[in-house]
Amino acid sequence: MSTEQLHVGGPPGLGVPVADEAAGFAPLRRSAMPVAQDRWERLVSTVAIPEPPRAVWAALTDPDRVSQWFGVCRGNWARTGAEVMLDFEDGEFFWCRTQQSTAPGDGRPGVLRYLWRWVGIGPATSVTWTVEPAGAGTSVTVVEEAVNPPSDWRSWNGMGWPGILDQLAAHLRTGTEWRWPWRRMGPYLQIPLPAPPFQAWEVLTAPGAVRHWLQPCAGSLAVGEEMTVVMGDASGRALLRVTELVDSGQEFPSYLPHLGFELRRASWPAALGGRIWIEPVGLRESLLQVFHDGWENLGIPDAVTERKIVTGYWVSAAARAQMLLQQGPADGAPVGPHGWSISGGGAEAGRTNGHGPAPAAVPSDSSAMDFAGRAMADLGGAMTSVLCVLGLRLGLFRALAGAGRATAAELAELAGCDERYLLEWLHGMASAGYLERHGGQRFSLPAGAAAVLADDSPMSLAAGYELVPPLVGAVREVEEAFRSGAGVPHDRYPQQLFLAMERMSRTWLDTMLVPQWIPAVDGLSEVLGRGGTVVDVGCGGGHAVLRLANAFEAADFVGFDLHEPNVHRARAAAVEAGVADRVRFEHQDAAEGLPERVDLVTMFDVLHDAPDPGGLLRAVRGALREDTGAVLVLETNCAENAADNTGPGATILYATSTLYCLPSALSQGAPGLGTLGLPTGKLRELATAAGFRSVERIPMPSPMNALYVLRP
Repeated sequence: MSTEQLHVGGPPGLGVPVADEAAGFAPLRRSAMPVAQDRWERLVSTVAIPEPPRAVWAALTDPDRVSQWFGVCRGNWARTGAEVMLDFEDGEFFWCRTQQSTAPGDGRPGVLRYLWRWVGIGPATSVTWTVEPAGAGTSVTVVEEAVNPPSDWRSWNGMGWPGILDQLAAHLRTGTEWRWPWRRMGPYLQIPLPAPPFQAWEVLTAPGAVRHWLQPCAGSLAVGEEMTVVMGDASGRALLRVTELVDSGQEFPSYLPHLGFELRRASWPAALGGRIWIEPVGLRESLLQVFHDGWENLGIPDAVTERKIVTGYWVSAAARAQMLLQQGPADGAPVGPHGWSISGGGAEAGRTNGHGPAPAAVPSDSSAMDFAGRAMADLGGAMTSVLCVLGLRLGLFRALAGAGRATAAELAELAGCDERYLLEWLHGMASAGYLERHGGQRFSLPAGAAAVLADDSPMSLAAGYELVPPLVGAVREVEEAFRSGAGVPHDRYPQQLFLAMERMSRTWLDTMLVPQWIPAVDGLSEVLGRGGTVVDVGCGGGHAVLRLANAFEAADFVGFDLHEPNVHRARAAAVEAGVADRVRFEHQDAAEGLPERVDLVTMFDVLHDAPDPGGLLRAVRGALREDTGAVLVLETNCAENAADNTGPGATILYATSTLYCLPSALSQGAPGLGTLGLPTGKLRELATAAGFRSVERIPMPSPMNALYVLRP
């Protein structure tokens, strides 16, 4: 039958031929294409779309529309200066900061330009969308630019952009919600490391370092051996088995190190494939890359939840890996964040699969010497902490950072201190590896140490040192509590302790609360922007409340705290900030004074110390708005099994719990959960019993903290 004999709508000879109609009905096909891949640093992709520029711009910038064809846009990424999350809701996301947003009009092209980081921690790249008229339709061009990207950046991102542009074109043509398609692979993390690749690999694969950044309970990276790792969720653990380990210089042509592995969880019927490798970025930096494949082989009913769990584990591991590679002592010997050896020797000798010293009927001289080395290192760290307190209080680190290099005499003039005392302090800090020595008499503060010791750095641990004197001062009180079983009331601790705790919490409240945590909760920024009521339980000096009050001027705020001096400080701070007309602070148990129809309740490092955690959650649940209410809970990032909380971070937290959290909580009749007493499973159990329908963990880069949002 000839084409001319095919007709529609009547007998032959009438109507419109099907072939003529089909000519104007092009199939959905790939039409976007890459047009440039320059120097592995610049990718250009383009697509022609028949819709007008304003229609394309609306689909590109309206958060609801973006959610239909690309990913859930948590925030408004078309607002200059906005920081938003582009969430694929499978554990992977982009963290974005918009730098330019200019709508098309009057012959002017539309431009949307932003920086983004894969899963919030990868290296930032710049993306520029240009939307401009082209005949009867629109030309859309995307340019992504990177600085010293890894060798596979061109293949991954260059192949991805045409698909993204085709998704936009298909959405505009059909209106359907064709989201980023399910991938067999992921998460794919690129983790910037402040060290060359070979050095970074040697450090991260050393036995001591593996125990820190991968958090294993047992096993090692030996080929064929199973390593049990703590995933940080209610199901607890996974088995990681290395299938291939290629060390530096062993494989042509790159000679770069890598390892292949399988990851298996109890709920999976099969193993997930994985690969870890490292590539250079410039002369002194590298990218550690982690990649998974084989999701389609698992056949599990809730793969999205599992992807989120796996992503969360690697995001936390990435932060720990970065901490390990901060600049060490002058001799270049790699050390961990608290001065412990990660070379696998010294005090690490004699350990078996991370479970402590190998058992022996009679301790040998060798084992005693090994442990003596460990004890000396710990005592040295304690003494170093005291010297750091002096350096912080006297402004010595700040003065050294500004001077570059200084003698004791020069530092004395800068800091207004006695030269002889300073000389002793300088020698002590240099021996601990905190300072570099130049020619015997001049000293400098390395950039990495300055970042950790500075108040305004997101890596700051300055307040942690300030915790040491008041906690040591509480030893006598706690000693008596050990014998009696009673608690130690808040007012028996020096005010300096609460100031140090508040100073430490500012590290993340100043940098994450408003720009990251609030936008991460779907719809919360919009609710608070319109007004509403916010309650902060355990408000301390009121810093979190004041940060939120400055960001959301239409809302009202109330903070509760059981320590009266904190409330007085918070009230004074509100007056000084000029927000006392809509901010109040109460010396009262929050469970007994909550207002009605609350939009947001925050509990930052509070719930584990509450006199009645379950009762507090029930009271909060009853006060929340049913439709928009939310609770943000910040707790310690800890394992379900206490035996799995190991390493320097856990030691610091258990010491803080022993000396303050547990005694102060017991003094109020609390169950005494302890600082590490609310892992995800326990929190979910309490929240569910209190009537909350969901408990979602929000991804964050901190290895010490876990953030949750509870919904009624």
